[in-house]
Amino acid sequence: MKEQRQQAILRLIEEYPIETQAELLERLRAEGFVATQATVSRDIAELGLVKVRGASGKSYYTRPPQPPASEVLERTRWALREYVVGIEFSGRLVLLKTLSGRAHAVAAAIDEYNPPGVLGTLAGDDSVLILVRPREPEPPAPEVQEVLRLLQELRGS
Repeated sequence: MKEQRQQAILRLIEEYPIETQAELLERLRAEGFVATQATVSRDIAELGLVKVRGASGKSYYTRPPQPPASEVLERTRWALREYVVGIEFSGRLVLLKTLSGRAHAVAAAIDEYNPPGVLGTLAGDDSVLILVRPREPEPPAPEVQEVLRLLQELRGS
């Protein structure tokens, strides 16, 4: 439900110049979403929405501007050069060892760069675990299927 609501928020801010959280909440409710002001506030923060001033002088919500790909690539290179002290792998897992307290910055840089083949990252204090996507889709192991089913059931999807 959260994912659907957040997708609706992104669509609504593209379609309408929404100035307030209350207005956004009203439009969501008109589309059948049950939400509170606090929920909308969290969604706005998670989506990274920003307010910009339009030609009319009024402020409205929008997605943050995307930096040029070359800037993202350079930030990722910089984070890897400055903070990573070791790289190891095991199967489809890559482990980056970083300076203490720098793993989140490295993971964020990799996530923003979004290299092909990377399923996702997980950061601790001084390590980043990178999950590599297989080239050919593989069916999940039975125990993974059971966990997926349970999580989807709990999520309500």
